[in-house]
Amino acid sequence: MRILILSALILITLNLKSQTIQVSDLDSAIATADRLIETNPKIFFRNVESLIASYDGQTRFEKYYNGIHGDSLHHIQSQTKSIVSLLMGIAIDKGFVKSADELVSSYFPGYFSPAGSIKSELRIKDLLTMSAGFEWEEMIPLDDPENDNINMFNSGDYLKYILSKPVSDSLYGRFRYNSGCPMIIAGIIEKTAKMRLDRFAEKYLFNPLGITDYGWIKDSTGFCHAGGGLYLKPVDIVKIGHLVMNHGTWNNQQIISEKWISKVVHPYIATNFGNSEYGYFWWINEYPLSQGRTVTVVSAEGAGGQKLYIFPEYQLIIAFTERNYTTPQVSPLFIMESILPLLN
Repeated sequence: MRILILSALILITLNLKSQTIQVSDLDSAIATADRLIETNPKIFFRNVESLIASYDGQTRFEKYYNGIHGDSLHHIQSQTKSIVSLLMGIAIDKGFVKSADELVSSYFPGYFSPAGSIKSELRIKDLLTMSAGFEWEEMIPLDDPENDNINMFNSGDYLKYILSKPVSDSLYGRFRYNSGCPMIIAGIIEKTAKMRLDRFAEKYLFNPLGITDYGWIKDSTGFCHAGGGLYLKPVDIVKIGHLVMNHGTWNNQQIISEKWISKVVHPYIATNFGNSEYGYFWWINEYPLSQGRTVTVVSAEGAGGQKLYIFPEYQLIIAFTERNYTTPQVSPLFIMESILPLLN
């Protein structure tokens, strides 16, 4: 029931700007954060690399720290997954893929036998919600020999590694964080569009958004790391935020259908990360405000503090890049202590 209610709220807030923020208060909160980043000696403040805030379509703040510049490409880690979900939407919009209900086995039959097994019945949407049930260990130390994410990276063939993993009946339908799932999504896009993922992204997403500079980690076959291998400029990450907040439009051009955006931000499944719920490779949180009110936040998140927060109801976007891989991250503190109080 909570997921259904939250989904309805997201659809409403994506289509209606019903709340405002006192701009002077927003600017003051950002200025305080900027001073802390510049002057606080704690290591996690020293590890912030950029902070960008946009409100009501206007950039209110953009600053880079600790030797980072506006034209620096930044490893956005698992925010890559969120962009790959948008690319699947484009593939569906353009008819390369029929729908998210299609069976994955129709694209890679050799890996999904025997017929009638749970693996043979997996759908594209099961991958997008990380509920496909693969026997996969990722949330363990990086140097653990059982870490599938690291083993996939070292395999030299990302797609083959994840396709070869077994699926468990007991795990199917449950959220299990899996950086292999977006590899299969990328493989489906490449098979149907007959072009590499980076070229597909460039043609149908990056070029329309004016994103001209990017990098992508690839394996020995030339396959892009769809789970966390993309490098972008921080300002271009914010463009992705505007695209999602504006129902898939950019400069009055429909880049991605509004129908797909509504699917992307639908909270399909509860996660094992706090109170977060999960859409199609996007995170959804509902934060309490005063007087029983709540605010919905849609986010793309990557390891180390790569965070893109979208507040659809307020037309607010906050984006951080950090290198806090083993230290506390600044952006969650900023959201909880500085931004949420402005919305009360």
